[in-house]
Amino acid sequence: MAGGELTGMFGWMVLPKFAAGCALTIAHWVLQRIAPRLVPHKATKTYELHQRISYVLVIALYLGYTLWDTEHRMAANYYHILGMTPGSFSQSELRRNFRHMSLALHPDKNPQGERQFIAVQTAYKVLADPVSRFVYDHAGLEAAACQSCTTVSDYILASIPRRIGVYMMYILGNVALQVFRLGLYGTYWRYVAICSFMALEVATMTGTSDPGFIRFVSWLAPHRTSYEIAQILRQLMVCIFIALNQIGPQFIPNDQGGNTKTLAMKLGALVERTNSEIVAGSRRTTNMFVSTGLRRQLSEALAHEMRLGVAMGTDKAFGKEMMARMQAEHAKAVSSSSSSSPQAKV
Repeated sequence: MAGGELTGMFGWMVLPKFAAGCALTIAHWVLQRIAPRLVPHKATKTYELHQRISYVLVIALYLGYTLWDTEHRMAANYYHILGMTPGSFSQSELRRNFRHMSLALHPDKNPQGERQFIAVQTAYKVLADPVSRFVYDHAGLEAAACQSCTTVSDYILASIPRRIGVYMMYILGNVALQVFRLGLYGTYWRYVAICSFMALEVATMTGTSDPGFIRFVSWLAPHRTSYEIAQILRQLMVCIFIALNQIGPQFIPNDQGGNTKTLAMKLGALVERTNSEIVAGSRRTTNMFVSTGLRRQLSEALAHEMRLGVAMGTDKAFGKEMMARMQAEHAKAVSSSSSSSPQAKV
């Protein structure tokens, strides 16, 4: 990961919250002098809403700035050096621009333009060869600098391990975030996005034509190559997920799930409540048989049935069967008690 990306990630961790607090303070200071009734008190829902709105606005502005900064931090590509646009020039135009700039920047005529002269020579050497130009457009300068490569396949095969290594660093970074319980919002979609962008970059490097999404974005940035557009999109992916992790807690507070200890306490309370309800229901059921003299026998049978139900997994069928047996026992007890009464003997 480049130093610029690390600096950007540190900025995402520190600047938005600080800037949002400053923006909210300034906004409330202005409202206090224009419409004092619109300024809410702290520790109110309206104040919390203002905090969220200011935070989202700052995140959106910082996201736009980060993308602009990413594009402008990129060095001028070979097309820009020779004054051309990717995919919209001919070989004759390439040679004409090269001769014109070589004469203008030659060290004999312009001693201070030696570095620019060398850059023009290098750019023309890459763009004049169809193989190296294809590799430069789709795999970048590092891939085109391979000295032992002769065909497109050689260049691409030599550059793929490096690109896969970059995405493996992103995956390991996400794993580290999960281990330290940081950035838990959208974890699944981060992995999906990383794999999708890796597939997009491999398709850009190996395909004879650019993917449709790359062609659409190149319409917005015609001076960039397909490889550079893929890098901008990758940085966009990182910025969007960092922004979501910043905004997510503001709208979806992570206090519903809690930690493991809180969940265990809630589960214990639910189990205790369920047990008390089961015991109360069992007592109400056995109290129906107090007059029959079968209460103890029924309590033992009910306890056996409950243990059996826990072992087998209580369901509706088991409950119906148990109720049918209890009703049958109740009817048998009532009939036997009625037959042994004095009226029945008479």
